[in-house]
Amino acid sequence: MQYKFGSGFSKLGGIMEDFVGHNPALSKATNGCSLEVGMATDPEFGIPAHAADNPIYMGDECHVGNKIITAATEAMLQKDPSKVQIHPRYNAQTGKFDMEFSMNGDTGFDPLAGQQFSPWNITYLSKIWKEPLAYSNADKLVKSESGGANPFAEIFTFFLEQYAGWGAIGQTGDLQNILTNDVNVKNGMASFPIINMMGSYSLTLEEKRRKTWGPVGTSPLGRKQSYLNYCLDMMKSIMKLYGNEETGTAGLLDINPIKTWATGQDLSSIVASTTETARGSKIYRMMADIINDFLERSDNKFNKLTIGLSPHAYNLLTSTTYSDMYDATTAMQTFGKTYLAGKGPNGSTPMIDFVVEPLFKQSTNVNPNPLNPNSFDLMSITAPTIGGGPDNEQQATNFFVEVLRKFVFPVIPGVYNDQYKTLSRVAGMVAPIPGACEVWAGFGIQ
Repeated sequence: MQYKFGSGFSKLGGIMEDFVGHNPALSKATNGCSLEVGMATDPEFGIPAHAADNPIYMGDECHVGNKIITAATEAMLQKDPSKVQIHPRYNAQTGKFDMEFSMNGDTGFDPLAGQQFSPWNITYLSKIWKEPLAYSNADKLVKSESGGANPFAEIFTFFLEQYAGWGAIGQTGDLQNILTNDVNVKNGMASFPIINMMGSYSLTLEEKRRKTWGPVGTSPLGRKQSYLNYCLDMMKSIMKLYGNEETGTAGLLDINPIKTWATGQDLSSIVASTTETARGSKIYRMMADIINDFLERSDNKFNKLTIGLSPHAYNLLTSTTYSDMYDATTAMQTFGKTYLAGKGPNGSTPMIDFVVEPLFKQSTNVNPNPLNPNSFDLMSITAPTIGGGPDNEQQATNFFVEVLRKFVFPVIPGVYNDQYKTLSRVAGMVAPIPGACEVWAGFGIQ
């Protein structure tokens, strides 16, 4: 894959190169593709004017050179094609592949090799084995919002509303009541620059004409596009969580300072203890304490919490028993049936959803995490919505803005293959309510 990153995106670019480079299957699948990220105001990363053009393309014959065949081989080809071999040979002078035909008796003819690769001597299993790819649940930790009615804007703006003024006690009917301040609504605006993220893939005319590829019937168009969409989605997940420092684009971890978990009280230390007999009980009480503090800061206005855990922390939380001697219920199960704190304005107990987030994992020599190179993992607690205004209308707390999720268009005509770009436009993380998020370092392992 070829990369092109604008000013301020070198760190994100390095992360994506490491991310793709660590996965041989992904590197091979994206060979010949390109990935571009830059500000919408940068001319090099603007939306091409030819996005809606209808280009004209040529096929694979641009790479096919001369036909090299003798008269005798030509006659045999007409009589019995199964006795003739075809060898593509690269011609450095023309940059094309010449097709050399040969039969029994010709120099270079190898009947064994020809039979080994003959279609009638090969059996195919109609299934493709794909290497497992990394994933992220950032969309469950951070709510995404549409960027309005103009998907090709350069600035994203949204409005804020606050209550202003006050009421007075004991002043009703007083004719001298002139020093008053009416109750009013105070409005404001917040604006953020928009970032263009683009990737490309190419399809030859031959690929499009075949509709399927090989004996397994897989569409090249669908496979290449799905891999490209995967890369773009993973990049957005990285921006949702870690942001992009060089352009001032905040992520979930940048909303508030990261807190450090108490030394020796991480899940790994508790589970490894030889003296603790109620490990799950201790874990439950620790979790309940920080959740209570989180809810109390909003006077119990949050009706749902999402807790993002590294795979290591999630596995310990779901497998550690409440008590070695009396209760085999795990610490996470205990939350479902025991935790009743946090009742808010509607009188209901808030929902608590635990989510695995691989991008929060710690780094090891065997399994490094280029986003978190530390030996400790991360944990996030977020409230996706909160009631606002006098009507307690539910609205997003901190959200990721996607002005244009996916837009596919052909590139400029004139190349031999049919190339497409996929454009995604984002404005990054918007955090009007910072109190709805906190991040801890070292909860699962320190």
